[in-house]
Amino acid sequence: GDTAFEKVDLNLSLDKIVEDFDLLISEKNAVVYHERLPVIEAIPLQINQLFYNLISNSLKYSKKTVAPVVTITSKMLTAKEIARHPNIDAANTYCEISVKDNGIGFQQQFADQIFLIFNRLHDRNHFSGTGIGLALCKKIVLNHHGDIYAVSNENEGALFQIILPVKQQ
Repeated sequence: GDTAFEKVDLNLSLDKIVEDFDLLISEKNAVVYHERLPVIEAIPLQINQLFYNLISNSLKYSKKTVAPVVTITSKMLTAKEIARHPNIDAANTYCEISVKDNGIGFQQQFADQIFLIFNRLHDRNHFSGTGIGLALCKKIVLNHHGDIYAVSNENEGALFQIILPVKQQ
């Protein structure tokens, strides 16, 4: 079914998603760049949805005068880094995937609220979309026994950090 964990090459997932945004990327002169990403145990459909929503957000909330640049990097977390995250199992191995953009950003005080359903920081008339994108991202990450954080300052772009287990326990 669509809910089984299997080995997912995140590079292939991302390449496919970037291809989906081909038209919007060329319209906005955007660049979506990703480093070599790991292969992890995940639910392919959900991981696609996760990256789709994050990239969609980065392209949507870009600055009018600056071409969007989205950079996706990853690293393995050390035991010490894992210990800083109380919501994840310290016995497991995790990677942290960072999705960074140069868009309009938001105030850090709202960083937790953006993951709540229908909680839109920006004026509804100003941007299209339903406001469930990031709530869904959070749901997917929790479903994979990981965690997700947002770091931003207004007008300074946004950074989404996604912590995912390499193997499911």
